[in-house]
Amino acid sequence: MEKWAELGQKLDSLLQLRTPSLGVKLYKKIEDAPKGVGPLNFPCAACQVAGFSRYYRRAVLATNKEAYHCQVGGAALGFWDVEEDFKNGERNAGMWASDAKTTGKLVEGDIIPAGSFSAALFAPLSKMPEEPDVVLFYGSPDQMLSLVYGTIWNGGERVKLETNGHGGTCRECIAAPYLHNELRLGITDIGERKFAMAYDWEMVAGVPYGKFENLVDGTTAALTKGIYVRPIAPWGFQAWPDMARDRTGLKSLFPK
Repeated sequence: MEKWAELGQKLDSLLQLRTPSLGVKLYKKIEDAPKGVGPLNFPCAACQVAGFSRYYRRAVLATNKEAYHCQVGGAALGFWDVEEDFKNGERNAGMWASDAKTTGKLVEGDIIPAGSFSAALFAPLSKMPEEPDVVLFYGSPDQMLSLVYGTIWNGGERVKLETNGHGGTCRECIAAPYLHNELRLGITDIGERKFAMAYDWEMVAGVPYGKFENLVDGTTAALTKGIYVRPIAPWGFQAWPDMARDRTGLKSLFPK
């Protein structure tokens, strides 16, 4: 079993993810992608490719020829630049935001430079044919919180979630981790909920593969050695137990 498949299996089990972690591999040329793995047979967005891959547990290819339904998704992966009326907000003014200027800002954000890549392979890590560039996770806020704890366990920095509600998977959790070399959190957006079967309660996270093993090690330690055991057992509305109070530095209102 390849290293990334072993790590994915370990983290999926630890967090009890509903769908498997996905690897994303970006290719400069379409012909560089593995033979025998094709795109979906309809125009689609990157988030739809990810959804199909995680639900059907199959490797799927997105290219700048087939996966072209969403301009933001293709631009985020470095396939192309967005069209001018999309970029300046005129096309979606009054639907995405109040006016063209405000709507145009929704296209701004982390985007891989246009022309950098022509294809992207999405696959569960157990079926990933080669080392991925980015690893994606879909889960509840509780599961995403565990990834944050895993990041900080071994000295990682604060984890960012920067969103305008558009491009949760493509821009915020593929492009941003790829460009900034760090774990990022995202909220599955309206398109992903409508067309890619993202559930109301689901979030998404992405990490560059170079930091994946450290994330798995940190999350394993945090959830087995520290106080972050899942599921989190609620104490309810009551006075804080002495142990919890002492750890936060609070003083009791009722000294012994």
